[in-house]
Amino acid sequence: MKKLSGILEQVVKIKKVKKMEATHFALCNGDKIRYLICLNREGKQRLSNNLSTYSGKLGLLMKVLPIIPFSMLSILKMGYFVEAKLEDEVDDVVSKTKTQRWNMIIGTYGPQQKLVLQCFISGEPAVFIKIGNEKTFDEMKNETNFLSGRHIYKSFTIPELVPIEIRENKLIYQATKEFIGKKVDPILTEDIVHVYKEIAATQSGVETEFSHGDFAPWNIKKTEDGYVVFDWEFCGMRMKGFDLMHYVVSIKMRLENKSLDDAFEEGLICINKYYDEFHIDKSSFLKEYLLLRG
Repeated sequence: MKKLSGILEQVVKIKKVKKMEATHFALCNGDKIRYLICLNREGKQRLSNNLSTYSGKLGLLMKVLPIIPFSMLSILKMGYFVEAKLEDEVDDVVSKTKTQRWNMIIGTYGPQQKLVLQCFISGEPAVFIKIGNEKTFDEMKNETNFLSGRHIYKSFTIPELVPIEIRENKLIYQATKEFIGKKVDPILTEDIVHVYKEIAATQSGVETEFSHGDFAPWNIKKTEDGYVVFDWEFCGMRMKGFDLMHYVVSIKMRLENKSLDDAFEEGLICINKYYDEFHIDKSSFLKEYLLLRG
């Protein structure tokens, strides 16, 4: 097996084994593990209901996952059977959810990578445990502080923290209740503009307003009652209009392969269809965007 990312090696020991010895199936995108899926007597365990992807290849794989046996996926080189054992510190945290069954959702590879454990509790919603390390400490603390504020919104909700006593060592944890929603189409809509305006109204000054910081379709789910907005790690005060422009720019850069400059110009046209009075300084936005997203 290839060397794992730093946080994966801190959290779990993964050993490639035969099917009969496996605890999980490692679902891969290329040579990178993206999900560890718990195996049970029926052969597989569901992934999170709030799981979605905007990658064409991975999205197709997720659609066929319920009907294609893991053995076939292994033959097709889309994953392999593993014995996955959590490190003692992490296992102790998981045990507080009163379950030993868990899936792992593995975030974008790189220095800021984080992991999410989906812990199954019989007859109850699953508990998500997000795990970071010293490289993401500030981001996760920022998000936890925001979620602890118990903000109430009309057009959307935010994840609900689960009170679990956790002694943090080299890792940092955040536990929330599972929320169920549908994938948001990667386009700007009037609903999304309303969500943006309500976020911005959380706190607003003359030149600045409150910002999610990574406002994009992949951090929003559509529910029966509205939306759920999650991943608040970069929230804070920013220039007015940052989140809305970030939303359209991220779509055009990530999904349409536009340059940052073109994404801004095309994004402004999209926004003005729903928000006539919208204005934002281009150079200031580009500087802030590059500072956050690199």
